Amino acid sequence: MKIKANKINAEYSFYGIPVSPGIAIGKAFVLEGVHVKISRKNIQQDEVEAEIEKFHDAIATVKKQLATDLVSTKRRIGKSNAQIFETHQLILDDPMLLEDTVRSIRLDLRSAAFAFYSILERYQSQLALTDQEYFRERAVDLRDIRRRVVRCIQGDKTDFLRSLKGSAIIVAHDLAPSDTIALDRHKISGFATDVGGRTSHSAILARSFRVPACSGLRYLTKYIKSDDRIILDGNDGTVLINPDNATLEFYHKKREQLDKINLELTKIKNLPARTLDGKDIELAANIEFTDEAENVMAYGGRGIGLFRSDYLYIARNDLPSEEEQFIEYKKVVEKLNPHPVIIRTLDVGGDKDPQNIHIESESNPFLGYRAIRISLQEPEIFLPQLKAILRASAFGHVKLLFPMISSMSELFDTKKLLEQAKDELREEKKAFNSKIDIGAMIEVPAAALITDKISEEVDFISIGTNDLVQYMLAVDRGNERVAYLYNDLHPAVLRMIKNIISAAHQKGTWVGMCGEMAGNPLATLILIGLSIDELSVSPMLLPEIKKIIRATDFKEAAKIAEKALTFSTVAEVEKFIQRYMQRKFKDLIF
Repeated sequence: MKIKANKINAEYSFYGIPVSPGIAIGKAFVLEGVHVKISRKNIQQDEVEAEIEKFHDAIATVKKQLATDLVSTKRRIGKSNAQIFETHQLILDDPMLLEDTVRSIRLDLRSAAFAFYSILERYQSQLALTDQEYFRERAVDLRDIRRRVVRCIQGDKTDFLRSLKGSAIIVAHDLAPSDTIALDRHKISGFATDVGGRTSHSAILARSFRVPACSGLRYLTKYIKSDDRIILDGNDGTVLINPDNATLEFYHKKREQLDKINLELTKIKNLPARTLDGKDIELAANIEFTDEAENVMAYGGRGIGLFRSDYLYIARNDLPSEEEQFIEYKKVVEKLNPHPVIIRTLDVGGDKDPQNIHIESESNPFLGYRAIRISLQEPEIFLPQLKAILRASAFGHVKLLFPMISSMSELFDTKKLLEQAKDELREEKKAFNSKIDIGAMIEVPAAALITDKISEEVDFISIGTNDLVQYMLAVDRGNERVAYLYNDLHPAVLRMIKNIISAAHQKGTWVGMCGEMAGNPLATLILIGLSIDELSVSPMLLPEIKKIIRATDFKEAAKIAEKALTFSTVAEVEKFIQRYMQRKFKDLIF
């Protein structure tokens, strides 16, 4: 069902990439980016002491805010996720930072805000040279601290978290994990960002929070301010600033209609994901945090097809211990038992740069030191994780997934380390499933072309379309200037996926898909027709994908997939699928 307004009236209209479905109507909360507005005008000599006092007061206030955030985040999502605030506290405790700022106020006659801002700018440009370990952290940490302290100096002493009102729509240039780790999902009604796409951190977070979101809006933050009333349509990528009453009424009605559709979808959540002619498709969910396991059950998921373990490493100074990881994995495994939980080993690098693993600056980080490459070169990091996952396998149905495999030698080396982890656990007399299923993610074209060989060495294959599409189409999925080229319905992508599934099935190997393509309703029929065994999607998308599966005849889906593979452009594929879906599923939005 496509709902169209006769006339949309708003102060500004933006059209980006829809990344999480739904409609949010409310006030914007603009999270300032790198460029904080400050006065660069010099102060008078008789104002120096007052500015220094203002600076020290701001530091004290922000420290109190960080302490509150630390406690709150520990309580909500665990100690490991709260360590980002300990890092920020350490930055503010650094005597060099404090001394340099005061010196700049005295000698350069700069305001407290300008002095602090300038000092952090200088530190950021000298990260590679400074001996101050805390300033080797990612630029986003310096940005967070700079934003909070400068705002406080300028008189806004409101803590970011406590200042959020109900139904706040977060607007930002971009959202990094450190920005979002402490967000209270109960105070968020949507996300809108200038950059990013369906696979960006903010998009994945929005689907996890079950709120609508749009990315790739480019200049939104230049035209919006906090408390502006906005409409965010995560179904088509529209963001409207200060709409008129008629437009508001239209979108309220549209949201009511969508709510009715979603209510109908929840009625099938406990029914099997089975086609009309009896073919079962395993339908699982992707999660990032342990507490999301409840969402999986609430939406009728029958397992976890991708448990991203990366959050245990991000936003903390030290590495998580084996015991700490074991406790987190065990929580999810026990909650989902007897359903399977596929745990992906560490996949950092690229756009995820943890503070506790040294990753040098790279020209092409997505092609560099990341994922399994880190794990194989740093077994002191990899072995504790393997042992933690193995121990969790004693409490339920656990499968182990290795990311970014690009060669058979990498897979062989990975399996050797897995056997070493098993041997160590046997010596320590710790229980685990010695026959745990292992799988390889197919997300590198090189791996896709040797799927037959990889399938001989693993129990299952998981297609990671987020990176696979990026690498195949040579598109940086985080670059808004080329994001329009990123499309998982590209004919080359469809052909590659067909080849992967066929090669694995010829070896008797099960194939799942955990990338965002798995949750794209326009791709569902094609994937069913290509004989995919499992689809793992964001929990909130489970009912919609299940509805499509249950209303589909497998033989018909096979014909649709065959036809889709004959087209030469994305536009042709989309037009063909959209027409079919709109005829067959008039109560859904495509």
